[in-house]
Amino acid sequence: MGQNFLQDTFVRDQILELAGDISTRNILEIGPGLGFLTSQLLNAAAYVTAVEFDTRAVKILEKDFGHKQNFRLIEGDFLQQDLDEIFDQKKYSIIANIPYNITNPILRKILEKTGNSPEFAVLMVQKEVAQKVCEPKKRSILSIAVEVYAEARYGFTVDRSCFSPAPRVDSAVMRLDIREEPLVARELQKDFFTVVNAGFSEKRKKLGNVLPKFFGVAKDDIMGSIDPDRRAETLNIDEWLEITRAFILLK
Repeated sequence: MGQNFLQDTFVRDQILELAGDISTRNILEIGPGLGFLTSQLLNAAAYVTAVEFDTRAVKILEKDFGHKQNFRLIEGDFLQQDLDEIFDQKKYSIIANIPYNITNPILRKILEKTGNSPEFAVLMVQKEVAQKVCEPKKRSILSIAVEVYAEARYGFTVDRSCFSPAPRVDSAVMRLDIREEPLVARELQKDFFTVVNAGFSEKRKKLGNVLPKFFGVAKDDIMGSIDPDRRAETLNIDEWLEITRAFILLK
């Protein structure tokens, strides 16, 4: 199904090192594939829950790990799983090489759409995505969304030669430590992301031109103390919150 399977044991060891001591933790693995990372997670963690979509991989995982007492395999689409139901308020963390084509929906699911969020997530993603999230030279909707819910740290780069078959891009492993409380209060989040998405709808243009046109309001009313000549990629969370509060009053 287009998977690129990790086959480098040094990279696998680095992933576990970035995760730290997981001997007492419940670990969720997304898309374990043939179980290259799974085998080491089972040795290091108290319990591993793996969610795999590919029926062929499921059969291999069942054969290799089905007898393990600390292993649970769920066959299905991760995006359709109810994590609150799976973990039932138990603490858990995520360690996974996630499918790059659904990175954004996976991040949204574990950060925004789940009541019982993981304590941390160590994720292998496309290198450019990790750089945008952890070391943004310019902010994006994705980097802002992650920052609201987690502290992001760039772990290390993974060369494409570490996979079979080799992908067309390099990869990176990042760590997200989930905040106990988001930087944006839950009652403001819907309006906050409405404003952020509007701001990035024409990201090369000045916000003083984009937001008034988008919402049909006066420039001074929506921008407040924010310089209308600024562009979306330059604003921090507090500045977006200022615009959000103005937007709520205008509504």
